[in-house]
Amino acid sequence: MGQDPQTTAEAAPDPRPLKRQALYVNVDNPADVDLLFENAEKVADTHGPWPVLDYLYGFAREPKLPREAWTRQALVASCIEYLLEDFFYNTPPSSMTGLFDPEGLGEAVKALSSPRGMVALAFHGGFGVNLIHFFAAFVDDGLIIAPKARPAFRSLSAKDPAPTLMESLRALGEGRTVCVAPDGEVGKPRGTIQLLGAECAVNDGAAYLAFESGCDTAWSAMLRKGRLFTPIVVPGPSRAPGESFKGFRTRLMGFYRDRIEEHFTGAPENLAISKGWRRRLKAAMARQAANLPTTGATTEGTSPI
Repeated sequence: MGQDPQTTAEAAPDPRPLKRQALYVNVDNPADVDLLFENAEKVADTHGPWPVLDYLYGFAREPKLPREAWTRQALVASCIEYLLEDFFYNTPPSSMTGLFDPEGLGEAVKALSSPRGMVALAFHGGFGVNLIHFFAAFVDDGLIIAPKARPAFRSLSAKDPAPTLMESLRALGEGRTVCVAPDGEVGKPRGTIQLLGAECAVNDGAAYLAFESGCDTAWSAMLRKGRLFTPIVVPGPSRAPGESFKGFRTRLMGFYRDRIEEHFTGAPENLAISKGWRRRLKAAMARQAANLPTTGATTEGTSPI
């Protein structure tokens, strides 16, 4: 897939300093989608465009919109994510259910349930805040591995790897679902994935849990459906008989990489680039400008999470 020659390594402005000025203040109805979209447009007006979106436009799959329209939609999606982050942990999941398209909920919940247990792979982008709220509100007895343990979200702390792994393996053995994002920046990475010229350190938590438990896996993400959001679930690989951990990890992380790349090259209204991925893509832009290759390095750590 070719890259567009109009990309630039110029640093992009960060919308975080002004996100509170967007006045997203409907605390009585945090799922007020009209206000959410209205304020996302305001933040985009103040902070656009992002050069990193020009970079991604060069990878967009056909058919694609004109550059200006494509990058605008992607910028608004990212601003929606920043606004949602503003009150994310202070809002119970039950208050956010109005953001979701009811037609897609039952099918997604069923796809995330398996008597063998399931590791649901998420990533930090694509309305990940909504995905966590969906998971906490609708996936019965599911667990989320997150930077911090929060009972309202049934989340376990990635900063405490030993007890988190034990509790997660116990849950998988009971046929429950554990949601984990290998691209998270908590803990020590065990390797890297490369996509669209960018490098991302990943941890082994998801691969370890799926390998040791023999459970199913799936990619889980959130897409826009008009002014609502709908979860998608894509079945992933499971451990094959006699397969080594290294071989399984390679297959699972290859699946994970392909899903992230598919997301970033798909519909711009779903991009919602997180701070971490924006940083990685900026580094890819800088390497492209300097004609430097990706390193392909693998970092060894001491913990699967």
